[in-house]
Amino acid sequence: DLHLSIRRQRQMCIRDSILISYQGATRYTGVKIQEEALFEAVRIRNEIAQGMITFEDAAVKYSDCPSKQNQGNLGTFKPSTMDQDFVAFIDTLQVGEVSGVCPTVYGYHIIRKN
Repeated sequence: DLHLSIRRQRQMCIRDSILISYQGATRYTGVKIQEEALFEAVRIRNEIAQGMITFEDAAVKYSDCPSKQNQGNLGTFKPSTMDQDFVAFIDTLQVGEVSGVCPTVYGYHIIRKN
């Protein structure tokens, strides 16, 4: 059943993310201010789009998320357990597509849908 298949895909997701966080964002303890984080996220997204760096290398080099140890791979999760702004952004992407900059309570994400 097509509807069951779509519902199962929605229940479990595997996504990659690069997080650039800032002072005041949830769980961030660094010194970067919001404007710096946004500028950095846009720069990184542009470098990925221009082929200057791979998504995986950018995640390891720049991400403030613990998933950087896995090249940005967040693993499998239920969308209901994630920030809903993040999940809504994922839903707009095609498989393999890299998002623009996605703001959440944790900072600015660059997301790749797998």
